Amino acid sequence: MAKVIETDDGTMLTVDLGVGPGRANNRDDVTVVQYLLNLYFQHPNQARVRELAGPSASRKLVVDGIIGPRTKAAIATFQDAIIAMDNAQIVSDGCVDRIRNETMVIRGTSALYTIFELNSYACALYLDDNDITDLRFRSDFPPRLVPIVNRYLPAWARWKSRAS
Repeated sequence: MAKVIETDDGTMLTVDLGVGPGRANNRDDVTVVQYLLNLYFQHPNQARVRELAGPSASRKLVVDGIIGPRTKAAIATFQDAIIAMDNAQIVSDGCVDRIRNETMVIRGTSALYTIFELNSYACALYLDDNDITDLRFRSDFPPRLVPIVNRYLPAWARWKSRAS
């Protein structure tokens, strides 16, 4: 159910049904979240985050699309880390919800969706703020997500990626 969408801020990999406690935890949605969490926590610039967060941030998640205690802990750790280190305005509920609007309003305050922040960090850390679909060229890009990106891309872009 995961998909690629276009927002005012660019292209994003997003979840459709939500990931975390009380959410549908569709396999494609969980795969997107696990992959983006790994990109965030495993980047060399995030050593301080790993140090502060402990084991839940230092071990790479298996990107299998199955929600488990390590994935749930990584979501909560990510939310807590970006609130503490970057003063981000997001909901820290251990869930990754689908985007309904650009921001959500919680208790009178505007807050960003966790999936938006995961995409922002992936673009900033790995893609020099380029299009998120360029992740498909990475060797660690989950094969399960290739059809999702290909549905979004025009035919010439899909052909180009195979020819490269």
